[in-house]
Amino acid sequence: MTPEQFVQFWAPEMVEIPLESVVIEPRVGGRFECTMIVEGVANHNAGVFVEYVEHSHFRFGEPSFSDDFSSIMSFTSVDGGTQIDVEQSGLPIEYLEGCDEGFSSVFDQLEALLAKG
Repeated sequence: MTPEQFVQFWAPEMVEIPLESVVIEPRVGGRFECTMIVEGVANHNAGVFVEYVEHSHFRFGEPSFSDDFSSIMSFTSVDGGTQIDVEQSGLPIEYLEGCDEGFSSVFDQLEALLAKG
């Protein structure tokens, strides 16, 4: 995945990710960074891949957010497509509703991007 592709789907609707803010180093110890601009306020996300198995899953932590935060995304082939499962831990309760809405938007945008070919 290129940064150009990433900015087309990772930001939920009404969120902007400047291309120049994206850093993706898909390997253990590699960085996973972007800045999300919401209503004019920039929020920098700085994660580190702690697990990375291509075509299977990756896990990243985000120490700048919380020492306890971890997010794992797993990919499974299902009926000619790919099922993506997201599991997060160490997330403050007040973020839960926003995560559901955000990931729903992200996955809709990813589906549209992949449909374009």
